[in-house]
Amino acid sequence: MRATLLEFQDYVQEAQSIYLEDIREGNPQAFTRRRKITPYQLMLQMFAQKGRTQFSELLNFYRELETPLDISTVGFYKARMNYNPKAIQLMMKDYLSMIYENRASSLVKFNGYILTAIDGSTLTLPSSSENMEKYGVTNDALENSPVMARVSVLYDCINKLVIDTCVGAYASSERTFAAKHIDELKEMMRYPTITTFDRGYFSMRLVDQLIENKQKFVLRMDKRNLKRYSQQLSSGEDQMFDMTFDRKQTNYYRKDQRFRTKLMNTSYRLRFVKIPILRKDTNEWYNEVLLTNLTQEECSLEGLREIYRLRWEIETVYNVLKNRMKLEEFSGFRERLIFQDIYCCVWLYNLTMLHIMEVNESKAIPQERYKYEMKRNISISIGIIKTYFIQSIVGETYEKREESIIQMENLLTAYLVPIRPDRKARRQESKNKSRRSYRYTY
Repeated sequence: MRATLLEFQDYVQEAQSIYLEDIREGNPQAFTRRRKITPYQLMLQMFAQKGRTQFSELLNFYRELETPLDISTVGFYKARMNYNPKAIQLMMKDYLSMIYENRASSLVKFNGYILTAIDGSTLTLPSSSENMEKYGVTNDALENSPVMARVSVLYDCINKLVIDTCVGAYASSERTFAAKHIDELKEMMRYPTITTFDRGYFSMRLVDQLIENKQKFVLRMDKRNLKRYSQQLSSGEDQMFDMTFDRKQTNYYRKDQRFRTKLMNTSYRLRFVKIPILRKDTNEWYNEVLLTNLTQEECSLEGLREIYRLRWEIETVYNVLKNRMKLEEFSGFRERLIFQDIYCCVWLYNLTMLHIMEVNESKAIPQERYKYEMKRNISISIGIIKTYFIQSIVGETYEKREESIIQMENLLTAYLVPIRPDRKARRQESKNKSRRSYRYTY
């Protein structure tokens, strides 16, 4: 845990100078002279938020800093508005690249690959006219339809880290977000990767992009997609095809003549797998069809079955972010504040996972004592880290920082939950009260 906190503290302090131009983008006069609050303190306060009123948040933050509250909420708001959230996103990506580089030996891989997944969800935003115009609503016909945004994450399914986050209008295409994630993964990850997708993501444009990037993928297919190939397989079969497309089969891409021409003149050697799966509730068998560029030598049919199973880890992320970390409890209704909150919430989630990873390495769970295999309780871990996070980084003395770290370690070690066999993870809808009652502090 000490290593994670020290890495984070050193990185964030240094990053405020390295990314200063990004932080004050659009306002070159911001943070040019000594102020009551620095970019570093601003960022720590964003991490420390617990969903209270802004005055309470400031009061608690300064109490943890052990300094008097000498800035008004209006002054703090102005400082927050000068802080470009894109800088936080850039820092988080850089920080994660450092983590993957420095922790190569401790990161868990699948057959030598980092196993990732891409999936999307929605976020309920504060109902301001500005947000409504830019992001849209769920139903234009309803007068009080909530303002919504579309969010997508690229997730490391085994190490449980959010690698990349995209946010856009409610009508945004998840495939467009996926294309951005794929390029981001190529840029920041030096390890070979396998990226998994659920039904609804298939498009030959996405497949072509992955092949061009030399990235491995596993796509869960809808029955309607490429059925001229999938229908040739019986349950449990596994076959390679040389896929070609004629003019009629490329009608979907007629608005992009360049890609359509490429598609008609390219042969794609891809593998189809039809995996039989038993429904636990009805005791009936059905088939899942997977499309991949992994060969039989690179990954067996059983390996693909395991990849498909591990992909479901991403289904738990939005539940944790929304319901455990209160992602939608934004500190204000302005776009800059919303994006600051989103990126800091995701970063804090990653820090929690890294803390748990470090604790697991130093203090293994004595599994022999329990009936079921046990794991750290993520919900309680989030609360522990939120409680002791600031003091463990900026405590006035070394002794106080060390005391906070020890308390965090002891509590993280104490709280365990069983891993129940055959239990499916279902994404839950957020129960965020801010859909109807919102803190319009900013």
